[in-house]
Amino acid sequence: MLATRWIATVLFIVAVPLFLLLTNVRVAATEPRVYSYSYRQYDAVERTGIDRVQLDAATDEIVDYFRTGTDDELLDIRVVLDGEEQALYTQREVLHMRDVKDLMQLSFRVQEIAFVYLVGYVVIVFLWSRERALRELATQSMIAGAATVAILGAGAIGVLLGFDALFEQFHLISFSNDLWRLNPATDRLIQMFPQGFWFDVTLAVGVITAMQGGLVALAGYGYLVWEDYRKTRWRSREQAVLNAVAGGG
Repeated sequence: MLATRWIATVLFIVAVPLFLLLTNVRVAATEPRVYSYSYRQYDAVERTGIDRVQLDAATDEIVDYFRTGTDDELLDIRVVLDGEEQALYTQREVLHMRDVKDLMQLSFRVQEIAFVYLVGYVVIVFLWSRERALRELATQSMIAGAATVAILGAGAIGVLLGFDALFEQFHLISFSNDLWRLNPATDRLIQMFPQGFWFDVTLAVGVITAMQGGLVALAGYGYLVWEDYRKTRWRSREQAVLNAVAGGG
């Protein structure tokens, strides 16, 4: 029984940063304004030669592809350039996007599993309805939040100091092929989303996740402070009643 509780606690502490991080990744992958940021900040219209209206339409198709694309589905986005309809991406880019979609789908599933576990864990603690259990949950939340801040804070520093190397290692670990090695002079995928954009997004996701972890830790600490204050106030009132009774006697 003790071992089971210990494992459940460790899983809770691990699930908190995992859920926060993957939630932010999911938002970044499915929020059109993130894509618009890249188009605006990195001159995608000039780089690709494709007007903004078509780029925005491509964004909708990419987001929908990440959300609902099947395992064997390929991304087929068509644009009109110089009066002729053509594919937005080359076959190599399309195949890489299928790999990216698989990775996104995996991260979505892990995020959902982490969410279900966190909700189930918290509900079970509340169902126990024991003061000690709630204090333990608050302490565990402090630890999980602090771990989130530490891990993502270290990650943010790593991004600032050596993003290029981290970016390459991420691709080597995440993909079993080299389809991600694209030519910025010819491949529109990297023209639309250059490495500078990925630096910005990675740093933003890391910083936001660290801030959220800090809020989780603060919430746990706040509960413990409030609970201690409530106990102290109760004891003071109790003592005052006892003193009044003794004085009256």
